[in-house]
Parts: sequence; C-alpha cells; structure tokens
Amino acid sequence: MIKIIVAGIFLVLGVTASANEEIKRTIEEHYGYINAADYAGASVHHRSDFTMYFPDGGPLWESDYESVANRMKATPNFPESMNLLMSNYDAVTYDDWAIVTFYLSGTHTRNGKAHNVVNRVSAVWIKEEGKWLEAHHHESPLLPN
Repeated sequence: MIKIIVAGIFLVLGVTASANEEIKRTIEEHYGYINAADYAGASVHHRSDFTMYFPDGGPLWESDYESVANRMKATPNFPESMNLLMSNYDAVTYDDWAIVTFYLSGTHTRNGKAHNVVNRVSAVWIKEEGKWLEAHHHESPLLPN
C-alpha cells in the first residue's frame, strides 16, 4: 500500500514538473520571437482574450489597446526593440492552468537608445488543445530597496 502511495506521489510530481518545464520552454520560445522583433510569432503563445499590464504603468493592454489608451488619454509606449533574458523561473501548475513568476532583464530600446531593465513578471497560462497559452501577463520594474 505504501509503495502505491509513493508511486502516486512521484507520478503527480513528475506530471507537474514536466508541465512546468513545458511552460518554461514555451516562454523561452516566446521571448526568442520578441527579441527578434517578431511580435506576430510571439502572439501565437497568447489566448485571443490575452491581457497585459506593461511595466510603464500604462493601461491594461487588450485587443483594442489603442482605443483603451485613447479613452484613458494614455500614450502607448512600446519599445522599438527588446533584448530580454528570463531568470528565477517558477511555476505552480493546477491541471490545465498555471501561475508563473520570473524576472526579465536586458534592454528596451526607445528612440534609438537602449535602456537597461529588470522587471518582475507574474502570468497565468492555460493549456488548450495540448498547447500552453498565456491568458494574462503582469510586468513591473524591480525597484531597489
């Protein structure tokens, strides 16, 4: 009986670990597209109802982001290019959805000038039809003490 319980625990942990690694590989691929400025390629990892808070404190990004920004009298502030690396990845998986946290460090280029960034990220990923898709992404600057 104890052997069955222990085997069950390892099976559950193995499934969770493999889901966490699968999500991590998807995120790494996602930032590969972003670093190459292939935003259409990166969008394949987003659900159709994907939302995001950018690290500049602007409005919630939705499919109609420009009209939301206009209604709020906010200025969209997309970097011209990004070069980002993920670190300190962690994920907690619940069947077909997961909460993921990590840091992004690197550069955002605006007006031809590269700016160093270190941002904290928390995101919700959902598995649909065998693929992990990002439903929501919240990014904010890591501030020194």
